[in-house]
Amino acid sequence: MSETTAETGAIELLIAQIPPGRRIRGDLDLCGAELQKLPAGLRVDGDLLLRGSRLRRLPKDLRVGGNLDLTDAWIEALPANLRVGGDLLLVGTHIKELPRGMSVGGRLDLRTTPIRGLPKGLTVGGDLDLAATGVTKVPEGTRVGGDLYLNGSHVERLPKSLRLGGGLDLSATPISRLPEGLRVQSWLNLVGTALTRLPADLRVGDWLDLRGTLIAELPKKLRVGGTLYLAGSLVDELPKRLRKEARVQW
Repeated sequence: MSETTAETGAIELLIAQIPPGRRIRGDLDLCGAELQKLPAGLRVDGDLLLRGSRLRRLPKDLRVGGNLDLTDAWIEALPANLRVGGDLLLVGTHIKELPRGMSVGGRLDLRTTPIRGLPKGLTVGGDLDLAATGVTKVPEGTRVGGDLYLNGSHVERLPKSLRLGGGLDLSATPISRLPEGLRVQSWLNLVGTALTRLPADLRVGDWLDLRGTLIAELPKKLRVGGTLYLAGSLVDELPKRLRKEARVQW
């Protein structure tokens, strides 16, 4: 028996001896382990590290106080009502959908995954990264405490109820319209989109990038807290308020 096989067998034996509902008061590092399953109701106070694991499913009622790292794992589905206090990292997995009732306190990273849609009422405490995914819409009730990255995705529309605590990246997407009343606390990147107009009451807390867009006229009530980037756009005149308040780079 090779050393790797022996180590894997020892890990599987150890995991098998953990009773359902057991609480691990610290981190649990199972990166690369060829596990078949984890105990039902497992609680991990710290980080649960499963990078490169061959697990295809996680147990019901899993609770992780820190980060749950599933990068490049074979995981295919997540359990209902999953609770992760820190970051949930799913890059390189086969996840196609997220369960309802899931809660992530930190960053949710789904870049380049085959995911196509999100559950209604999704709440993420940190950043939500959906770059280069097949997601076509963001559902009603979505709340993101940090930045929302949709760059390179297939997103076509955003909900009126979207709530963001940070920036919004829509660059290189087919989106053609933004919802009225949109508020972006930080920056807004619209480079390479199909947009031809902005909402009348759009507010952006930091910079707004319209480079290379087809937008020719800016709303009179547009508010931009940082720099307004207009190089390569069709805009040739600014509303009076923006001339006084915004820093412009043509």
